[in-house]
Amino acid sequence: MSKCWIYHKDNEPKIIDADQAQDFYDDGWADSPAKFVKTTDFDVDPGDALAVQQLGEAIEGVKDMANGALNLEEMRPKELKDYALVHFSKEIKGNRDKLLKQVRELIDGNG
Repeated sequence: MSKCWIYHKDNEPKIIDADQAQDFYDDGWADSPAKFVKTTDFDVDPGDALAVQQLGEAIEGVKDMANGALNLEEMRPKELKDYALVHFSKEIKGNRDKLLKQVRELIDGNG
């Protein structure tokens, strides 16, 4: 079963089973912290559409990376390769065990 982070305006983020997410969304939680970010907290002018978009994309990238890291054990070899390429700009090779080891090293900063 896959896991995911969820975020709330007033509560700390938490990890839940992905199949429970909709129940949390109905109670004001979201799948991304970007839903609650104030651009001014990041010195981004809300009138600067490009800067706002870049901030949103950066936050979404971190969210996707964090959710992926929760689910490494469930990923197939292609998914592990894609994860390394998207989040670390690294091409990795090998069998599933070697791919998983390489991704973990990238996450730990040793790759």
